[in-house]
Amino acid sequence: MPILTVFYIKVILSIFLTLGVILTIWKPTVIAGWQQKNDTLAFSLGFLLLRLIPWIVIFILFNHDPRGDVPFFYYKAQAAKAGGFVYRDFWSYHAPLFAYIISLPLWIWHNSRSIVLFMVLMETLILWLTYRTYKKEKSNALQATFIYWLIPASFMYILIDGQEEVWFWGLALLMWRHVKKNPVDYEVGLGVIFAIALLTTKATFVFFLPPLLVSVRKPIKMLLVMAAIGLPALAFLYWQIGDRFLMPIQHTEQLMTPNLFSITRPFIELFVHIDQKNSTAVNWIGLIITMLLVSYLAYRGRVNPLSHTLPSLFIATFACMMIFQASAPGAYLIAYVLAVVFEIVDLRNNKHLLILLVLSWLTVVQPFVNVWIKQPDYISFSMLANPAYLGELALQVMNVACFFWIVTKAAIKIVTPNYLRSA
Repeated sequence: MPILTVFYIKVILSIFLTLGVILTIWKPTVIAGWQQKNDTLAFSLGFLLLRLIPWIVIFILFNHDPRGDVPFFYYKAQAAKAGGFVYRDFWSYHAPLFAYIISLPLWIWHNSRSIVLFMVLMETLILWLTYRTYKKEKSNALQATFIYWLIPASFMYILIDGQEEVWFWGLALLMWRHVKKNPVDYEVGLGVIFAIALLTTKATFVFFLPPLLVSVRKPIKMLLVMAAIGLPALAFLYWQIGDRFLMPIQHTEQLMTPNLFSITRPFIELFVHIDQKNSTAVNWIGLIITMLLVSYLAYRGRVNPLSHTLPSLFIATFACMMIFQASAPGAYLIAYVLAVVFEIVDLRNNKHLLILLVLSWLTVVQPFVNVWIKQPDYISFSMLANPAYLGELALQVMNVACFFWIVTKAAIKIVTPNYLRSA
């Protein structure tokens, strides 16, 4: 199917999904009633109508071939299933165990569509656990669940593109639940979960480590637990393949959009030329700014227990990463948008909902426009005389503005003492 046709279909689907969000906003009392009496049934029906049946229609009835990262996922899942050794026998920009995890559905159905279904099922499990966690605190948690399902970003990136970044929030959610259950002695559990995250997802999850170390009571204890799990794994990889286990880091050298660097590049290029060959310094600067800023928020947030600040710290971390990291793609929104819907967005505030929808639409439209106009690097202001370039850059600016809004809201929740927040 031509890429333009796929884009038109995504736009049409996004219109209907947006109408679904509006309908969900109009019926809060009905959904609140379901949460009180029939939440399991309502959640199951939501999964069927908004994930499983659309997957059957798209990939079985219309025989659509998965796009995005799924073909690459399929390549390494096949290699892992065949007994290949990661980084030596096949390429992977993920953690060492990721390829073996996504190879599991191939044992049932050896087809790339099974990987998309696997991602949908993982998302559903994470969403259910998120709902169960927030249900005790929010009377509109089920409404938030349906809004998350319906926003175009989650529908497109998970159901059609099979993105896995929502796993980040799933692992952070496990940490949060552990801290809530063990409010005093939680460092061992956090260390175990964090080590598992670094072995199963992406190296970029390490962005979340500095604010956690600032926030926990015994950071050395947490690091020792992580080292007890991680160092033997690294030693085994080095024994088998040398330094090829550093392959995931190479992926961070690519320049992507939208982020603060990509929208200010015409200004930067007045002083220094940046391209793929010398982009490492830009990414290091973005990494340092992200870690310092979120660590500062974590330090300011020590007035509150970690059981209250962890979700917002997670959101702030990866929203800042998307602002300051020149190699951060728009798909990383999926890492934290589920947490944003439950933790940041006030479902009774029309401004919050509008920003959520605008951001969601931008993540569908901007990547297509960027690819359609051949992914230009805006190295001079003269390029903006082209209306297509100017329009695409405007979309990037709107994206980054939404990221800043999310960081601001998360920062307020982190640093505001609980007694003032509830007042």
